[in-house]
Amino acid sequence: MTLHRDIYWLGRQWAVTGHGIQAVNKKLNMRFDVEASRIWQEDTDQPMRELDWFDAEDFAEALRVARRLSQETPAKFQPLAGGEK
Repeated sequence: MTLHRDIYWLGRQWAVTGHGIQAVNKKLNMRFDVEASRIWQEDTDQPMRELDWFDAEDFAEALRVARRLSQETPAKFQPLAGGEK
C-alpha cells in the first residue's frame, strides 16, 4: 500500500496526507495511521508511546501540521480512493 496521493508534510517517520497522519513505513500496514477526523482527539499517540520505533517528536510535528491544515483548509482532507492507503 502507498501513502495517500496528497502529501502535505513529510517527516522522518510520519507524513501528513489527505488521509490524516500516516506512518511512512509501509510495513506498519496502516495500523498506526490517524484519520483526519481523529487529529483533535487527545492522546492519539497513546498506542505507540511504548514502542521502540516510535519517534514522538516527529509525530508531534505531524500532529501540529495536520491540525493547522485542518483549520486553514479542511477540504485538503479527503476519504481514500481505491488503491491508496
